[in-house]
This record gives sequence, C-alpha cells and structure tokens, in this order.
Amino acid sequence: MALPGAPLLIGFYTQGLPFDGATIYEKGLGGSESALFYLAREFARQGHRVQVFCHTQRPGPYEGVEYRSLREFPQAALAQTFDVFIVSRFPQVFTHPFRSRLKVMWNHDTLEDPQTYRRQTFRTDLFFTLSAYHEAEYLSQLPELTPFFLRTTNGVDLELTRQARETAAKDMTKVVYASRPERGLEILLRHIWPRMLQARPELRLFLMGYEAPNQPGMEHMPALVAAAPQTTVLGSLAKPDFYRHLAEAALLLYPCSFPEISCIVAIEAQALGTPIITSRDFALPETVGVPRYLISGRPAFPAYQDAFADRALLYLGDPGRYRHDTDAALRWVTAHYSWSHIAGEWLEIFSRHLAQQNEQLSYSLFLGGEGGAVGPWPAPPPAQVRYLTAPETQLDLVSLKPRLEEEAREEWLLLLEEPGLSGSLPHLQPLLDASNVDWFGFRRALQPPGQWVGVLFRRHCPLHPGNGLEVVIP
Repeated sequence: MALPGAPLLIGFYTQGLPFDGATIYEKGLGGSESALFYLAREFARQGHRVQVFCHTQRPGPYEGVEYRSLREFPQAALAQTFDVFIVSRFPQVFTHPFRSRLKVMWNHDTLEDPQTYRRQTFRTDLFFTLSAYHEAEYLSQLPELTPFFLRTTNGVDLELTRQARETAAKDMTKVVYASRPERGLEILLRHIWPRMLQARPELRLFLMGYEAPNQPGMEHMPALVAAAPQTTVLGSLAKPDFYRHLAEAALLLYPCSFPEISCIVAIEAQALGTPIITSRDFALPETVGVPRYLISGRPAFPAYQDAFADRALLYLGDPGRYRHDTDAALRWVTAHYSWSHIAGEWLEIFSRHLAQQNEQLSYSLFLGGEGGAVGPWPAPPPAQVRYLTAPETQLDLVSLKPRLEEEAREEWLLLLEEPGLSGSLPHLQPLLDASNVDWFGFRRALQPPGQWVGVLFRRHCPLHPGNGLEVVIP
C-alpha cells in the first residue's frame, strides 16, 4: 500500500486496437487508445509506476510506462495489488479476479446494454465520462449510479501541437476530413464537397484516419472516395504527420451524424489553429469553443448541407474572422484540454478516495432455521452472528429488515434462510467492497429470479430493484 505522497502503482486495461508506447509516433491511433497513451505518460512523468495491459506485439517500457500483453494479465493481476486500476472501454474485465484499492471505469462509448454493464461493474468504485452529454446518456439509464460518476475530458499534447502550428504553412486551398467514414464522410462527398468546389474550384480535400475494421454498410465507400474530385486519401498517419497536415489545412470538415461523446480531433484542430466546421449536436457544443464553427440541424437535410458549405466558404473568404476565431479556439483549448492538467485532476481524485479507505468492511450474519453448528463460515467470516427467533422467522423481509438494522454492528448484513447455506456462498469481500451496489440476492440455480434463499444488504439502504444484483449459487 502506498503511503501518502508516495508513488502510486497505477494499472490500465484495454482491448481494441493493438498499440504500445511507440505506436502514436508511427501511425494513426484511435481516440481512446491515444487518450490512454497520454494519461499513462503523464502519470509516469509525475513519478508514478504505470502498467498498461493491452493488445501489443512489443511489450516493454516506453517513456516510463510498462506496456504488457493481455496474455500476462491473469498472472500479473494476482501477483500484485494496484493502488488504482483503470479499465478503458471494456467493463467485463471487472468480473475477473484482480486486486486494486481503487477501481475505475473509464467510459469511451455510448451505453447499449445497461443491465449487462451494471452486472459487470458492480465492483467499480468510480465511473468517468467525457462530457455532460456522455454522463447524461449513462445516468438516464442507470440513475442509481449518480454518486459514483465523475465528468472528465479528453485532452491534447499542447507542446506537440505548438510545434506543428509554428512550423506549418497554412494552405487556404487545403481542407481535411479526419474521422471514420461512417461518421459523416458520405454526406460530405455527396452533398457538401460539390457545393464547395463549385464556389472555389481550387480547393483540395484530404482524408485522414486510423486503421480500424470497416463498419457494415460501408462497402460502397471506397468507390465513392475514388470518384470524388480533387480528393486525396492520406490514410493512417503518425501523430506528428497528422498534426502537420491538420495545421496546414484551412478547415477541418466534419458534418457529424455520429453521437460524439467528446471528439478528440475537434480539440486537436482548435489547438492547431484550424477551424472545425461541424454539427451543433451531441457533445460537440461542449468541446468546440467557438459557437460559429457549429451548424444546426441534421446532416442529411439540404438546409444543413447548404449552411455547412456557406459557413466553410465564409471562413475561406474572411481573413479577419478566421484569425479572430482561431485565436479564440486556441485560448479555449489551452485553458481546458491540457493532458498534464487532466492527469493532475485525476490524481487529486485518486488521493481523496484512497484516503477514505482506512477500514475493511465486514458484516453481521443472521441465520434462520434450527440453531446449531454452522460450517464452513462464509469468507471472510462475519463480525457478528445471531440466529433468528421463531417469531422473526415468520416475518417477511420488509418487516424484518429494520429490526435487524437496529441491532447490527456492521455496515452490511447477511440474512440466510438456513445455516447450511453459508458454505454455498461465493467469497463475499468483492461484494462488500462494491461501493455502488446496496444489495445482493442469493438464489439457487433452479429457482426463478426474485426467489432468494439469502440476501446481503447495506444497512439503512432500501432494496430498490435498480440498485442491487442477483447472485446464483449452487
């Protein structure tokens, strides 16, 4: 256990695209992988020990961060205790055994299956989202998790963007698209790009992105791109090359129809002095610091497409407005999106929560049925044990619960119908450590849902259906 002020052992876990600490300098990298790289590097720069478990063919140390293969995780997770363990995007890892004083779920996606997510993350202490839009999308489906959610942001390497911005020669005939094809490229090529070329035939469009599997329904896109006039595919670029092209460009064009929960490329474009023309929707109004960059409406509608093309042409033809708004965007990004600042905020949160973890929680055990020997005890063993009286065994749970809570000495109570059930229970410590779940109902495998033979619950917390989980026992 780290002493106050001592370096923390911080672990990251993700699946997804293969990468390591050198990938970002070699080719394009997805947004969540880029964010993980930068935060891990910042934690290491501030003196902490950092391990990243991911798909990698080149494990080893990079800029003070140890990158390890996912194949190593099961053994490594049991061989050490992390001070903080951060799971990026893949909550199912919380169902596997590992030891950490603080468990963090770093969300990068929209919430598709709230009940599965809830079951997978019951051991999680904190949940991070990337915008108010992102947070609201989760809490509208899982409102009981509100006390455990914290809002953070993505960031940008301000030193790298400064170097690119200062060395790039701005080319007012060059515009770029830099997101995945399914997020707005078809609208751009079919409806907006022809309008812009008609007004300014000298324009050239460059397409940048990162290597990722094609989405279903996108099979026609290569032919559409090939037929687009004055369009060049740059593909997946290392971060320095990506920044050079983005800094040289007059505009970043992004008619976004995808539910962006943050949009790293919007942050990067603003840091590089390039206006991003995009949708006034999703989290983009939070990320983009210049309201004039945003277009209202739906990208599929002609009114939006006309407004988008007109706004892009306005910036190309008005140098004064261009300078004013790019300066404002740069100030916005510098104030809000520094990775070093974000890392510092996270470390303050970790320190505050770790300081609260001075005691290991235990439970009071109440047993129904005949008195007598109980064995084996549940693990860990209870701090208090009592058999129910005959009248108490006749009460339903709603009536019995407040009576037991007045007597119990521990924060958690375990009520079992029969003493012999104690040997059938799973190890209880992960359940006791679940700060965002108030009860666990135990049922036999052959019993229907809701018919429990035991229940573990937090004292003075109601047994709301949305704030507990069922656990199947033999």
